[in-house]
Amino acid sequence: MLLICGLYQQFGHFFKTKDGTIIKGIGLLDIETHAGPERLIGNITTESNDFGTIIGYENHSGQTFLGSETRALGTVQKGAGNNGQDDTEGARYNNVIGSYLHGSLLPKNPAIADFLIEQAAIKKYGEFTPTVIDDRFATIAREHAIKRPR
Repeated sequence: MLLICGLYQQFGHFFKTKDGTIIKGIGLLDIETHAGPERLIGNITTESNDFGTIIGYENHSGQTFLGSETRALGTVQKGAGNNGQDDTEGARYNNVIGSYLHGSLLPKNPAIADFLIEQAAIKKYGEFTPTVIDDRFATIAREHAIKRPR
C-alpha cells in the first residue's frame, strides 16, 4: 500500500490542527501529525536501507513524528522530510509505505514501484518472477533529478 501526504497522515493516530483540534486517524501507522507553521516545499533526497536513494518533491505543512512501532522510509540528505527536525522521511510498516513525496515518487524511484508490484503479485498469485526491463531512461532521469537544487 502506498500512502501519500494527507492519506499518510490519516493512517496515523491523529492530525492536530493549528487551533488544537484533533482529527482522529485510523492508527495503522504508529505516527502522529501536527500542523506546522510553514509549508515544507522542494526537491528532496533520502537514503533508504530498502530502496537506496529516493528522489522526490515534497509539499506539506504537516509535521509527522514516528512512534516506536514504525520505521522511517529513509533518512533525509536534502530537504525537510517528515518534520524538518529529525531527518526522517516517510514511514514503513510491513508492506505499507507512507511518504510526503507527491506524484514524482514512483516515476523517479522504480525500485519502490517494482516493490509494490511484486508484493501485489505475490499477494494475488503466491509468487512473482520479475522480468528484466531496460531502465536506462529512468536511470538518466534520476541522475538529472538528484542534481536539482532544493
